[in-house]
Amino acid sequence: MLAAANVADSVTLKIASTAQQVSLLSEALHALCLYATGNEKCALDVQCATVEALNNVVIHAYHNQPGHEITVCWYRQDRQLRIEIIDNGDSMAALPEPVLPDFEAEGGRGWWIINASVDSYFYKIIEGVERERVLFPGENHESVATAKPNAHRNILTLLKQF
Repeated sequence: MLAAANVADSVTLKIASTAQQVSLLSEALHALCLYATGNEKCALDVQCATVEALNNVVIHAYHNQPGHEITVCWYRQDRQLRIEIIDNGDSMAALPEPVLPDFEAEGGRGWWIINASVDSYFYKIIEGVERERVLFPGENHESVATAKPNAHRNILTLLKQF
């Protein structure tokens, strides 16, 4: 795990896509939230939501393949905690409904837990495009222009008031 303090009231943590790294980050995040808020319940809520989201990244975005980078940015501002989880794995087409599944169901509780633990959340996909232009002498326009998809970023933002 790599940690860096960027500006006052913000910390950036980077981990590899493994359960062990998620666990380490979880403890660090709990300590940050408890320090920032002085409220154990708030710290546990943010920790719980973040762990659920990180597990979703490891399992669904990176398909349990270790070695992919996940960045978690923690911010405190105006009595609000903001957690941004950034990855380059497979993107979601839509946010799942945060409904509690049947008691016997094997999975599907993650988004319900996230929704119950934070005040709000949103997800954005930043798509990159690599554009190539070839210019030839004596011509005032692009002779060849191609565009192809490039790396993208997924950012899940969790918000919690304290």
